[in-house]
Amino acid sequence: MRRSLSFLVLVALVLGLGAGPKAAAQKPLELTVEQAAELALQHNLSYRLATLDWESAKANLERAQIVGDADMLREAEKEWAQAQKTYAEKTKELKDQVRSAYQELLQSETTVENALRAKERAENQLAMDENKFKAGLLSSLDIERSRNSLFDAEHRHQRAVIDLETKRMRFNELLGLPLDTEVILTERLLLAFVPFTWDLETCFELALALDASVAEARERLARAQEAVLAAQSPFTPRVELEQALVSEEKAKIQLQQAEQALYFRIRGDYYALLDQAHALELAKRNIELERKALQAEQSKYQAGVISNADIVAKQERLAQLEQEYSASLLQYSLARVKLLQAMGQQEESGEQHAD
Repeated sequence: MRRSLSFLVLVALVLGLGAGPKAAAQKPLELTVEQAAELALQHNLSYRLATLDWESAKANLERAQIVGDADMLREAEKEWAQAQKTYAEKTKELKDQVRSAYQELLQSETTVENALRAKERAENQLAMDENKFKAGLLSSLDIERSRNSLFDAEHRHQRAVIDLETKRMRFNELLGLPLDTEVILTERLLLAFVPFTWDLETCFELALALDASVAEARERLARAQEAVLAAQSPFTPRVELEQALVSEEKAKIQLQQAEQALYFRIRGDYYALLDQAHALELAKRNIELERKALQAEQSKYQAGVISNADIVAKQERLAQLEQEYSASLLQYSLARVKLLQAMGQQEESGEQHAD
């Protein structure tokens, strides 16, 4: 409780120091995913608009209940039901956006780290080549090649830093914070690969109980069955019973179609996720192989067996593989969370991340 209170006090301080892009300097704000979502629900501008609509519908319902007019009350209840549904959808949508933005920001931080390592490798290579050039072991062409590699690595690093800064500002905008608020993401485990351990049948069964299209189809079937019962009265014309039976049969078919559509969607997402996991494992192995190959090439280069062209190519290839792995890991993580959410499972058992 004390920790939660201190967090809210810090947030209030941050927001009180300024709501514009040039807010005064303040203490960095450490956030978990849950805390980030909590901030967004309180301060996100689009969500505040949705909250105003929800409050307006609620006020109209209370007003209609006081007046007591049947038509007015019926219309207000209809509006309130729709407002509640829309508000719940907006809430879930914003939480999903926060989690995705959180992971994207983590991935951008990793991209900067990878780009920095690539730049340092290029700097070390150029320093080594310049020493060899002074000793008369390399040509000016070799030096130019190393300088070009470093020039490109520096640009990639600078661009990664700029992209990270933009992602941070976008993240702050999503949370309703001043754009220059310094935020520290504490759930670093989201950067790690987490395998997907559910089987397909369980995924489908869990999603079946939550899917909106299936739920609507079941509601239509229930209404159609009620209409059949009502039409079975001896006082009801036979034609109405026939029409009700046809509607019931259509509703059964539509429910079956909705369930099949869900199954193929879950099946597609499930096997696509497994493919992504396999690709990540292969990419990780290729990175390790490339690092070993680079070490072997560096040994050959120091012995004067190969030129620096081979070294530069290996360094650039390793940098590319590292960046591709980081981006692929983000896509896998987002796809995994999306499938879990379709199943009603925010996190798998035993995978809760530490604050």
